[in-house]
Amino acid sequence: MQEVNDSQHKIEFYSVISLIVLTLIISAFLFFDIDKHKVINLNSADIKVVDDRDVLGASVANVVKTNHGLEFSCQITTSHLDQPYCELIINLQDLSKQAPLTGLDLSNYEQIGLWIKHSHSTQPGTRIELRNFDLSYSTKQNQMVLKHNTLEYLEAYVANPVWLNLADFTIPQWWNNNHNLALNNGGTDFSNIYSIAIAPSTRVQQGNYQLIIERVELKGKYVSSTTLIAVLIMLWSIALGYVIRRLVPAKQVDIEIPEQASHTIEFGAMSCPLTGALNRIGLRKCFDQLAPSDLHKLSIIFINIDYFEDLYPNYGQQIADKILQKFVEKVDKTCRSSDTVARWNTEEFLLVCPDTELSQAVDVADKIRVAIQESAWPNDIKITCSSGVAQMYDEDLNDLIARANKALYKAKSRGSNKTAAA
Repeated sequence: MQEVNDSQHKIEFYSVISLIVLTLIISAFLFFDIDKHKVINLNSADIKVVDDRDVLGASVANVVKTNHGLEFSCQITTSHLDQPYCELIINLQDLSKQAPLTGLDLSNYEQIGLWIKHSHSTQPGTRIELRNFDLSYSTKQNQMVLKHNTLEYLEAYVANPVWLNLADFTIPQWWNNNHNLALNNGGTDFSNIYSIAIAPSTRVQQGNYQLIIERVELKGKYVSSTTLIAVLIMLWSIALGYVIRRLVPAKQVDIEIPEQASHTIEFGAMSCPLTGALNRIGLRKCFDQLAPSDLHKLSIIFINIDYFEDLYPNYGQQIADKILQKFVEKVDKTCRSSDTVARWNTEEFLLVCPDTELSQAVDVADKIRVAIQESAWPNDIKITCSSGVAQMYDEDLNDLIARANKALYKAKSRGSNKTAAA
């Protein structure tokens, strides 16, 4: 018996030492800057420029490789185009020579750092795009089908270098509209990046813009902080459970097995953290819960906040976020209790209306539109919305959403604050 106790004490001693060592290692990863870094080699990358002369515009872009970096100049000139443009393209792989799926996997990185020196009188904002190849939506023959993971920022408000969170990147609405992707392919994707594009923002004014890209670097964690904390909690929970088990004698208790609770849907982990609306994963779960009978008269309302893209440069992110939160709150209060709102993109939302014919859904959309128009908003900003409405016929959900989206653009073509039906 004594030998057994001695052996158990040794096991407990070494277990405590191991727990302390593991805790110190995990704490080092958490509290010290132990990151993995990846530097994009600008010297070996294929560099080119693109401007709107390809579509009979008048803008001219040039790039020169120097010892200081890539000197990019862009003469934006107004023409027949609504949005003149020019871009610097850093090709990490050549689609014409490489087999598919040989780009850079950046999905395990958290931030991209840009060392950029600007030399122009105005601060138009900078746009960066990480373009991804995937056989679900891409082909080697057409680089425009690379998914445009995009972020724009105002360089006047950030330091050099600027570190951008990959979680803040989004997919431009024009790209989603052109490709009509299924829900599981609609979000950002950094798993196979072929090129990086840097350019003035989409709303740049006429003028000469010059910048020097000195360095591009990616940063991430070898193991995410969430995973490390979870492991730490698990280890100490096991240790605490063992101590309690040693100190407290086991008692035999009668366990009453309750009746099985009715199944309910939990959307907490599938909601937009800012607005509380369902995200796309939650939306898909919502569709999965619909009975076949619900699809007979299912309607979708695609809602877009008019001119939302002007809020960030004019009022800042804090005001724009407050407007998004109040917008979802107002939609949720105005629609019916059976309707479900989901965030589709930055300024676009889907309202799922079961057992609703097209005319009823149009009435709901108009009621929401009027409520948004008549509401008071932060900084006395005037907010309106436009909607596209479609009812389910002999089609799948992707086709239904596509028709509602098409109806939305029909409404937008008539001006702001409009409703259109498919």
